[in-house]
Amino acid sequence: MRPKNNYRDIKTLDELTAELLRCKQEIDAQGESVQESLGQVQTFYTPRHVALSAFQRFALDNHLYTIGINAVRGLRKLLEK
Repeated sequence: MRPKNNYRDIKTLDELTAELLRCKQEIDAQGESVQESLGQVQTFYTPRHVALSAFQRFALDNHLYTIGINAVRGLRKLLEK
């Protein structure tokens, strides 16, 4: 299957110039989008956020939340006696 040729309708130098300008603007817009996405990634993945995410994953994988809740329940029972 052959890819569609979007440039076969270009007949004059003015049409070619206009199409080149359109392509340049499209590439610039894509570059701005990539740069904006990179900025968002850089603000999201700060050392603090990475460490917090690692701790949360570790706590979930090793049932630390359940252990903590059970420890509080045990202490509460001891204190109620």
